[in-house]
Amino acid sequence: MTKLQLLLWSGGDTAALHEALFSLAPELLRRTEAEVQVNLADEAVRPAADKRMASSGVLPDAVLSFWSRAPQGEAGTSDELAQIKSALEPGDQWAVYAVEHAEPLADTQRSVGTGERTPGFSQVALLQCPDFLNYEQWLDHWKNVHTSLAIDTQSTFRYVQNRVLQQLDGEHSAVAAIVEECFPAQAMTDPLAFYDAQGDEARFQANSSRMMESCAKFIDFSRIDVLPTSEYRWCWGQ
Repeated sequence: MTKLQLLLWSGGDTAALHEALFSLAPELLRRTEAEVQVNLADEAVRPAADKRMASSGVLPDAVLSFWSRAPQGEAGTSDELAQIKSALEPGDQWAVYAVEHAEPLADTQRSVGTGERTPGFSQVALLQCPDFLNYEQWLDHWKNVHTSLAIDTQSTFRYVQNRVLQQLDGEHSAVAAIVEECFPAQAMTDPLAFYDAQGDEARFQANSSRMMESCAKFIDFSRIDVLPTSEYRWCWGQ
């Protein structure tokens, strides 16, 4: 199976786009018998508005992730994508990526029903390979150095890495990876909570410094997009 991720922009009615995704998710789950996930930039994450970063233009309004039964080379013309496209409004836009999924930190703390909102928020980052590194250097630092450091210095309770293998459709600028990091709700507004340092200024300074130093080694901050979202997951068998 091939994991697909869609960045979606509303043509004007964001609520209609969100509603369409909630209608599609159970059908995609039935078709694929694998997990479906919807991330929405909705009212619940408005307190995290200062964490939004848009370097490539307008940030997407939603991200749809699912596993297609089509092989990677054929996933761009899969029945699932045809179904999704038919459910979108004429003005809606998308970018479709086949990705390699890794989950260095699974969510073992929260139990929610299928289709329910995960408590807290999910920060989605669209990464590009910077000019000061070649792709192999960028991938090595991200995977083999930064991953464990990010988990150690933040209050993340879920961390998903989606390395882009191929862009299948859409005109959005090249994306090398789509990262999802889930944080507790208080981290939307409290930097110390974000860096797993509530009540400890020294730990906050140490964690934030380590994190930013590592990020600077593989991220060009003028070429990163960051979108706080609400996460909803549909899991087969629940």
